[in-house]
Amino acid sequence: MDSFSIILVVVLLILVILSAFFSGSETSIMALNQIKLDNAEKQGNKSAKIINSLRKEINRVLGVILIGNNLVNISASALLTFFVIKKFGDEYVWIGTLLLTIFIIIFAEIAPKSFAAKRPESIAYPASRILKVLTKYLGSFSEMLTSISNSLTGIKNNENYFSENLNRDELKSVLEKETKEVDKEEMDALKSILELKELTVEDILIPINEVLKIEIGNKSHDVPNDKDIFLPVVKRNSDEILGFIHSKEIEQFNDFSGDNIDFLIEPYYVPEKTHLFSQLKNFQKNGKEVALVVDEYGDITGLVTLEDLIEQVLGRFDPDEDEIGININEDNSVTVDGSVTIRELNKKMDWSLPEEPAKTISGLVIDQIDTIPTGNVCINLESYNIETSKIEGNLIKEIKISKNT
Repeated sequence: MDSFSIILVVVLLILVILSAFFSGSETSIMALNQIKLDNAEKQGNKSAKIINSLRKEINRVLGVILIGNNLVNISASALLTFFVIKKFGDEYVWIGTLLLTIFIIIFAEIAPKSFAAKRPESIAYPASRILKVLTKYLGSFSEMLTSISNSLTGIKNNENYFSENLNRDELKSVLEKETKEVDKEEMDALKSILELKELTVEDILIPINEVLKIEIGNKSHDVPNDKDIFLPVVKRNSDEILGFIHSKEIEQFNDFSGDNIDFLIEPYYVPEKTHLFSQLKNFQKNGKEVALVVDEYGDITGLVTLEDLIEQVLGRFDPDEDEIGININEDNSVTVDGSVTIRELNKKMDWSLPEEPAKTISGLVIDQIDTIPTGNVCINLESYNIETSKIEGNLIKEIKISKNT
C-alpha cells in the first residue's frame, strides 16, 4: 500500500471517529439525568455547569452536532468514492459505499449511541468543552438552519424541553421509583408532603360526633391518662364549645370552679375545604395546635390537630393506633369501622377504592346504595365486595371488604 492510500485510510478513520463523537455526544447530552446534573454542578463539577449552559440553548447545540456529523459522514463518503474510482474503477463504487455505510452504522452510530445511553456522563462531560467551542463559532449558522426547519414544522425557536420544570405529577412519579440511596420511609415522607397540597382538612378530620367532650362542672370525665389529646370544653347540657383543654391538664380542670374560662384554649375555626399545606402554615402562623372544622353553612363537622397533619407526613406517632379500626382476616378480607377513611384503608392495603365524593367507608356504602341502610347490605364495586356487618341506628358501624383476585 502506497503512502497516499495509507494517508487516505487514516483520514477515513479520523472522520469515522469524529462521526462517532458527534453521535455519542448527541445521545449523552440528551440522556443525562437533570437532577443528577444539577447536583453535580452544585458540587463544583465544571463540566456539569457547561452542559447545563448548553442545554439552555439545546436547539443551537443539536444543530451544531448535526452539522458536524453530516459534514464528516459526507466527507468520508466522498473521500472513499474518490479512492475507489482511482484504484479500482467506477464499477466498484457501490461496494465501497456499502462497506462504508455498514462501518459507519456499527462504529459511528449504534456503538457510540448505545454506550452513551448507558453511561452518558462518560461521554457528555469530556465532550462538553468541545461542544461549547463549536457552538460558539457555528451556533449562528445552526440557528439559521434551525429557523428554516422550524418554519416548516411550526415549532417555535424558543421551545426548550430542558427549560421545563417538573410538575407535581412528574415529581411524584420520580418519587415512586425505588432507589438504594434513599430509604423507603424518606421517599414516603416526601410523597406525603406533596399530598398536603391535594388533600383538605375534610380528608383527615375527626368527626365531631366521635370527639370526646367534657362539661364544665362535671368531674366524672372518662379521659385516658396516657392520651396526649386536646378536649373540647362545653357548657353543661349544651353543645356550644367554649374552648379546649389538654388531656394532661384535666386534673387542674376538675379542681376549677366558677365561670372564668380564661384558662381554656380559645376555639379556632377553619373551613373544611382548606388544603392541608395551607392549614399547616395557618397553625404555624397562629401558634395553634387544634382547630374546629366548619362546613359552608358554619356548622361544626369535626376537629383537626397539628399532630394529625404531621402524621400525614411521618405516619402514626403511636404504632398501636395503626391497627385501630382496620382488622385483616385470615381469608385476606378486611373488617373496618365505618368511620375509617377510604384513603387510610387504600394506603394500608394498597387498594384503589374511589376516594371521592365519600371520605369514609360508611359514606362509600351510602353513596353507592343512595340511602341509609336499615339492614345489612352487600354491594360489588369494581373488584371489591363490600358487606355491612353491623348497623346501629343511622350509623354503619362495621363493614367487611374483600378484593377479588
